[in-house]
Amino acid sequence: MIAAPQVVAPHWSQYDARISFRLFAAGAVAGIFQLYYPFGSGAGEIEFGDGFEMLAIARNVAAHGTFANPFLIDKTGPTAVVPPIYPLVLAALTWLLSDAGLVSMAAVIGCISVNALVASWLPRISSLFYGDPIPGVVAAVFWLVTAPLMPSWDTSYTVAGLLLLCLLTASSQRTAGWTLAGLATGIVGLLNPASILVSLPWAAYMLARWRLPWKQTAKQGCALLTSSMLIVSLWALRNYEALGAPVVRTNMGMTLYASNNPCAKSSLIEDARDGCYQTHHPNHSVTEARLLQSMGEVEYDRQRVADAKRWISANPDRFRELTLGRFREFWFPIPGNRAYMTYVIWLATLLSIPGLILMAKRREPVTLFVTAVLLIYPLMYYVVVTDVRYRYPVLWLSFLPAGYFALGVLRLARRGGCRQAAGQYNTGLQD
Repeated sequence: MIAAPQVVAPHWSQYDARISFRLFAAGAVAGIFQLYYPFGSGAGEIEFGDGFEMLAIARNVAAHGTFANPFLIDKTGPTAVVPPIYPLVLAALTWLLSDAGLVSMAAVIGCISVNALVASWLPRISSLFYGDPIPGVVAAVFWLVTAPLMPSWDTSYTVAGLLLLCLLTASSQRTAGWTLAGLATGIVGLLNPASILVSLPWAAYMLARWRLPWKQTAKQGCALLTSSMLIVSLWALRNYEALGAPVVRTNMGMTLYASNNPCAKSSLIEDARDGCYQTHHPNHSVTEARLLQSMGEVEYDRQRVADAKRWISANPDRFRELTLGRFREFWFPIPGNRAYMTYVIWLATLLSIPGLILMAKRREPVTLFVTAVLLIYPLMYYVVVTDVRYRYPVLWLSFLPAGYFALGVLRLARRGGCRQAAGQYNTGLQD
């Protein structure tokens, strides 16, 4: 029998490992610098405190042992408004450290460390994508400048989890390895359920690239899906017990309703400034919180989805205007406190377009995966208020094509310089 061709990440040399170590160190320095020497109008202390659902749940878990009461304005009981992994991590920190200041510092250190890991892994992901770590080094530089310190959210951990999944699924053809990758997929899915729009296409891409016999391919795919569903089903069973329905998350309706109404704006920054989002969301509205209490979280979510759909049907022109604005702001976010980060995201987004074109022209196999994810993942965010943190789980998929294009331009310039030098040398010989 002829062995199936193997698709593996290129050999990771000692030189490449040194690059990753230096990028990790640079990430740690960049995080500390951002913490103590922020740039930009209004930049200052890291947001961590009242008003953040994940932190509110963490405090409730640490104090009362129940995953409940996510909202600032009132206690609304058991919840699935956010996924469970990161609130449980914060709850463990809260229980262990007790002091709010120590919890905040530990959460910030965690963000800095994970962001540094992402920077150090990007060259390895680049080697997996292109057989060359250099685009990943460029991507890591972009990441070091834009890496957020968002200890109140799962953002950094979701990015790191997705990169780790890419490396795990590429490192083994064994069923056991894909079972482990499936468990990791489920865990990352409970950090951010939207991550499945990245992890499952990546798994499909890798299975296609392995070109194994179809039975083995099916076995690996089933191992990944079964183990990931096992993890997610544990959370769904908890929600069935606590909320009466095997849901994974219950925030779609409240977010859609708060994003599409007569006073809605396209971005969360503008909506929050005008107070519109707060008056339509149970985190700040007493009316909405008490309605949620009376209806139950699952039914409230369903009702608010229906209400948002009715408003959209009755106001198609305004909805179209909001959607177009959100499309633009997803790719080119509105500058916030640290405006320099936003402008670097703009630059990388612009560079990623010719990068993807160059990848397609050179027939890089990974082009289809990157393009598909960048087309599919943002769709849900075109119909709700925009916020820069929604972009981060796929931002690295813009940074890598941007790095690929930058490297292509650099090599083209070098070749042009070499030809010019050779021409001058030949002219000198003729003279």
